[in-house]
Amino acid sequence: MPNDSTRTGIERMRKIKLNTRTVRYGSLLLSMGLLLGACGLTGGDRGLAAGVQDQADGKYRAAYIEAKKVLQKDSKNGPAWLLLGRASLMLGDPKDALNNLQKAQANGVPEAEWSVPMGQALLVTQQYDKLLKTLSLDAQLDTPIKASVLRLRGDAYRALEQFDQAEQSYKAALALDPKDPQSLLGLAKLASIANKPDAAGQYVQQALTASPESPQAWVAKGDLAFDAGEFAAAESDYQKVLGFTKPDWLPQEHFYTLLRLANVQAQQNKLDAALESIQTLEKMSPEQPYPRYLHAVVLYKQGHLDDAVSQLQQVLKGSPNSEQAQMLMGAVNYAQGNYAQAEMYLSNVMGINRNNTKARRLLALTFYREGRSSQALNTLRPAVEGTPSDAELLALLQGAAAAGAGTPEGKAGAAGKKAVSSDPFAPAEEAIAAGQGSEALSLLQAMPAGDAASEARRSRLQVITYVREKRAGDAVKVAAEYASKHPQDSAAHLVYGTALIAAGQRPEARAQYEQAAKLDPKDLATLLSLGSLDSLEGRYKDAAGRYDAVLKQDPRNEAAMMALGRLAMVQGDKAGAIKWCKQAIDAAPKSPTAYIALMMLYSQSGQFDEAVGTATRLVEAVPDNPGALNALGAAQMNAGHASEALKPLQQAVKLAPEAPLYRTNLARAQLINKNTKDAQSNLEQVIKADPGQLQAVALLASVKLQAHDLPGALSLARALQAQADTKAAGFALEGDLYMANKAYGDAAKAYQQGLKISYDRSLVVKTFLALSEDGAEKPEAVLSDWLAKHPDDAATRMLLAQHYLTHKQNAPAAAQYEQLLKANPSDINALNNLAWVYTQQGNGKALAIAERAYKLAPTSPSVQDTYAWALIAGDQALAALPILVKAAKAAPKAAAIHYHLAVAQARTGDKAGARTTLESLQKSAAAFDDKQAAEILYRELGGAGAGGPGA
Repeated sequence: MPNDSTRTGIERMRKIKLNTRTVRYGSLLLSMGLLLGACGLTGGDRGLAAGVQDQADGKYRAAYIEAKKVLQKDSKNGPAWLLLGRASLMLGDPKDALNNLQKAQANGVPEAEWSVPMGQALLVTQQYDKLLKTLSLDAQLDTPIKASVLRLRGDAYRALEQFDQAEQSYKAALALDPKDPQSLLGLAKLASIANKPDAAGQYVQQALTASPESPQAWVAKGDLAFDAGEFAAAESDYQKVLGFTKPDWLPQEHFYTLLRLANVQAQQNKLDAALESIQTLEKMSPEQPYPRYLHAVVLYKQGHLDDAVSQLQQVLKGSPNSEQAQMLMGAVNYAQGNYAQAEMYLSNVMGINRNNTKARRLLALTFYREGRSSQALNTLRPAVEGTPSDAELLALLQGAAAAGAGTPEGKAGAAGKKAVSSDPFAPAEEAIAAGQGSEALSLLQAMPAGDAASEARRSRLQVITYVREKRAGDAVKVAAEYASKHPQDSAAHLVYGTALIAAGQRPEARAQYEQAAKLDPKDLATLLSLGSLDSLEGRYKDAAGRYDAVLKQDPRNEAAMMALGRLAMVQGDKAGAIKWCKQAIDAAPKSPTAYIALMMLYSQSGQFDEAVGTATRLVEAVPDNPGALNALGAAQMNAGHASEALKPLQQAVKLAPEAPLYRTNLARAQLINKNTKDAQSNLEQVIKADPGQLQAVALLASVKLQAHDLPGALSLARALQAQADTKAAGFALEGDLYMANKAYGDAAKAYQQGLKISYDRSLVVKTFLALSEDGAEKPEAVLSDWLAKHPDDAATRMLLAQHYLTHKQNAPAAAQYEQLLKANPSDINALNNLAWVYTQQGNGKALAIAERAYKLAPTSPSVQDTYAWALIAGDQALAALPILVKAAKAAPKAAAIHYHLAVAQARTGDKAGARTTLESLQKSAAAFDDKQAAEILYRELGGAGAGGPGA
């Protein structure tokens, strides 16, 4: 997504892209309406000439009054309109200025006089195209005016992101006036946009040499220092320019500079000074959101979390799609322990910008705190370089939780930290976040010994870094040493357990976690963490005990309820999962987590109307939440109410227009409603903003494929292949398109190209399917190769076993099912299919295996059939008969079951019943493996004719 930091003007403030480190410098001209309403001066008719002199002296209010007086007597006075427009511009009202300047133009003022202030007003009001049309290059203007016009055109091109034209305009202006500081600053901004800070610095220095008192040049110098993280230097530059007595700049520029000063003071933890600057800004323009955001930042750092929430609510009221305000709101709620609310805001941030690593990490930590380890791991995984194991990710989460990550540095109390002017650990933590493990370790080892809290933090960071660097032995060594020195510190045992997990020593890790719980048995986070570990290891009963212990202490703990719901779901108890979700909703009626989980449960069970009802309740609880509206629209689509889905999805897009998921879902609804034009427009907007939005690209490719435009669809896939992050996905999409077009060989080649880039399970499976459809020899080899490297992948092993079973390769099929059952003895599908294979092989174990499956799923027709067939094979047809009667009734179109029923009827003496069953098969004309055997049995029972069932 284009970084809005490359844009100038009011839009950057209106959209409140509040990233405190990446906002590029520029003339941030805010349409504030500053000062003009309070310009009541003493009377006295001094005339137009006096007003012009007032303007020259910087007395803009007086100039404004004089121009008004002249116009009251002569409304056609062009020079008075010109003066009024220029004064309005300098008083911070560009819309009024533009109107006045247009009247000056209409009343005969030469273009040389109105062109520059008109261009400034158009620039401030973001009318960039109009500026380019209005300020013509063909006009006969003096050299200084023409240079200013060229520079203003460069500013407009830059705002439109037409950077080549902008550069040409600035250089043309400099050809007329080689020392024009504004054009030099324009080139500096282009260099900064192109990430060329050295070139930007050279242009800024040239501007300062040409005009040492240029406030814009000093602000640009401060912005370069700010973007480089040199906050002290930036603060000095901003303070210098704010000290100028008569700076030649617009009020909006003064506001912007003071804003940057407040920001840089907050960055340095000079919170009192920042607050003073912010209060000045709030008086200057009470409606501007950015000062309120900075105020919230300061309050957060001071630990005044409730007050920070109040400020952020005001920001979000005016700018509901503000990524930075939502991010900070998520952080504040996390620090308060309001994890459900934190999840809502952080999820919104991820909807707006999926590449926000800080939001992703904090969201993962939020899930972890809630006891949702699996979701936490899946959320964190894209933020960690390489292919980390679940144990490593869990270690990162545990270490971050133990280190108090996500809490404000200045907050005393729960995090046990003291407000300090600078954090000696910050460089090491930044190195860890950037994946520079060796640098982080060097910094940590070089730090002098500190107090107990510092040593604890150093040990935790060392352990985390060693884990990330895959040096589990070193991590264990550091953690063990620290825990031995602090045996009564529960956090020390938690960190030690983290290191042991990374080393693959789960039993030892569990002992450390349990020791941490013993030292602090009432710590809910510890209990939830232990429960998550139990759940990850399949120890569901133990996990449930942990969560029950949490609920005994806190009966309305939503995280524990949701964890119990997930446990119920894993064990096939959907009713129990629904019950826990409903209890969680009652405990936290405004938290989206439980609503969405309940909606998913209903959808998976085909209860789509119930899912819609749940989503409707969520929207009623949080009516202005775009995520809730999106969930409602998605539920309505699943329920087949695509026309009803349009309204909530349109509202979600209106509230969060930059969230790709919401716009993509709207496009889905539009496609279902056959509004292909608008759907395609929405998908193109998503892809233009972020070419890596895979779902949107896939949908648009599908639209093109349905329009018989395979080349157009393939071009989208190949555009993904041109990007490093989406290259493998591009080959996967290309393969999918060929598969849809039944070009199976081409599909297999595309998938295999993707596998060279990313050895991914989904690509492995797709390659297998394409090779199978193409009739390749031994297509299952790709599955076998994958399983050799990933032996615990049960789903792929089941697919391989099914392939063998389908192709009547019973021995290798049995081997795969046996391996599946070693990992999960209660796998019903594996039990059922293995029993079937054993029965076919005449293996004496068949009946016992079939009975195990039957006891686990006594109402499944396929399981009933396998068990009954094993009974028949064991000469127990009488026992098999009632089971097959139930199976045939439950699956009236399953021909094989009806054949088995006929066999059971025949062997128990009911020949007439067997003939009737076989005659029904004959009428159905169904195809099944034992069709020939059924015909033989029919003839043996005296069936009419030479044919048989289905002949």
